[in-house]
Amino acid sequence: MNKVILLVFIAFKMNAQDTIVFPKIDLYKRNLLEVSYGMPLGDLADKYEGSINTAFYMRTKIAKRQFIDFGLELSGIIKGRSVEYKLNDQTILLEGSRTSFLLGFRYTRFLYQSPNENFHIETNSGIGWKYLHYSKPEGEPYDEIDFSPTLNTIGLSQGVKIMFHGFGVQCSYHYAPYGLFNSKAERNFGASSFNIGVSGSWNF
Repeated sequence: MNKVILLVFIAFKMNAQDTIVFPKIDLYKRNLLEVSYGMPLGDLADKYEGSINTAFYMRTKIAKRQFIDFGLELSGIIKGRSVEYKLNDQTILLEGSRTSFLLGFRYTRFLYQSPNENFHIETNSGIGWKYLHYSKPEGEPYDEIDFSPTLNTIGLSQGVKIMFHGFGVQCSYHYAPYGLFNSKAERNFGASSFNIGVSGSWNF
């Protein structure tokens, strides 16, 4: 009798294990790395020829197929050109910028995702704090003057990505009105640029 009860207990336990349903783990890729070439447009094209941009973002899910990406972007300026800058009632000439920086976040939405989740198309709408770095001229009379000619502004962006197995291509439009917070910069300094490049994503 004890053996029968034991066999019934084992059979019941095995059947219970077979009916357990484990929740699906959300394995969306949280770390994003983007490399792109930036092309200045309009008046901004007079300030530099182009830029090589490297961006890193960390993604947080807020709803089904909707995310917030927090991150930063560092750009190396290609052939920065001299610009005029007002200092103490005089206009000086700054050497071309060599770097720019962006710190901000983006709202990301998947427009389409395949049933197996290996392929998707997404849009990215971003806002952040951006600056173009310029160096103070060397030599007299600038050695004794304490000023930083970096141009800061709010940067906006709108882009689209096509991703397959965590890798893909991207393009985006950027608007950064450098004259908005910098009265010492040239009038009509320029604001628009267009980026095109590649993107990769992964989990640690």
